[in-house]
Amino acid sequence: MDGEYMVNNLNTTLGWLMRAGYAARGLVYLVVGALALFAAINGGEAEGTTGALAYIFSRPLGAFLLAFVAAGLFAYTLWRLVDGVMDLENEGDDAEGYANRAGQIMSGLTHAVLGVSALTILWKGHASDDGNSAANWSAMLMQHPAGRALVIAAGITTLGVGIYLFIKAWQASYRKDIRCTPVTERLAPFLRYGLAAHGFVLLIVGGLILYAGLTAHAEHAVGFGEALEKLETQPFGRTLLGATGVGLMGFALYCFVLSRYRIVPRLAPSDLPTLG
Repeated sequence: MDGEYMVNNLNTTLGWLMRAGYAARGLVYLVVGALALFAAINGGEAEGTTGALAYIFSRPLGAFLLAFVAAGLFAYTLWRLVDGVMDLENEGDDAEGYANRAGQIMSGLTHAVLGVSALTILWKGHASDDGNSAANWSAMLMQHPAGRALVIAAGITTLGVGIYLFIKAWQASYRKDIRCTPVTERLAPFLRYGLAAHGFVLLIVGGLILYAGLTAHAEHAVGFGEALEKLETQPFGRTLLGATGVGLMGFALYCFVLSRYRIVPRLAPSDLPTLG
């Protein structure tokens, strides 16, 4: 009886961590996408995830909202760490399974960094004005003997995540982890577009970080916001930026759907109907 209570309690805790995490992640990308779309229509600069956090802070009740986002991002981190270690997605113990589980853990750690950025804004009352942070950390790494190799590895990893999201969108493999309801069935096409848009931006980020490492020129490395700005400078850039902004809002929708309707394969009943 005690064992069953502990399992149910664990399931409830993980469920709240997962849902709060996806909700916070969705809010961040909703702001990123909306600001990119606004920049495409009215001109101006698009913002990355840190810029989105600063924008949230500047709104009415912004400190409260940003505190929620920070808590949610750390909840997402905890969820992904437990998810990867305990293999809650049933990825398996082969090489591909371990790679996917490592990716889940890395996703959690990445969002922990974003959570720290949110806390920093709450503490200082503004975002740090440190220019292109991707270029800054690349330059810092390149001062060490293995620095270029680490930057190259970061670029390859980011490219890999972007490609993975494209494949996930193409195969619609995410559907097996979403409960089948009239709402999720209607929203399914938008979720695919959102995943692809997120992957598209990560390909730009990863490619430029890799180029920075290969050429030993840290200034070529970019983060999410700088990638959107570079997109705007290309031929038909504002059209591309606007489409990407809408896509990132679609990715936010994907996160919100996961927050409400996602299942955890290892913990869910085997007869629960999913979109897959």
